[in-house]
Amino acid sequence: MTKTVTINGKEIPLVQAKVVTTYKDKKTGIIYNNEEDYKAANIPLENIEQDVKVIMPKLDLFGEKG
Repeated sequence: MTKTVTINGKEIPLVQAKVVTTYKDKKTGIIYNNEEDYKAANIPLENIEQDVKVIMPKLDLFGEKG
């Protein structure tokens, strides 16, 4: 069952997205699984490159004409 939200009396389906974040040491190229891993390795924040990838389904950009 698709979750929806009501806006101006219309049921609008909510988009389900997955977010994948990676942390990479700029100097060594080592990739860490999460924030806790690079912090435990005492890597300064300025040496970390954070990449965020959002994966979501295709959207109907034209919609219905009403």
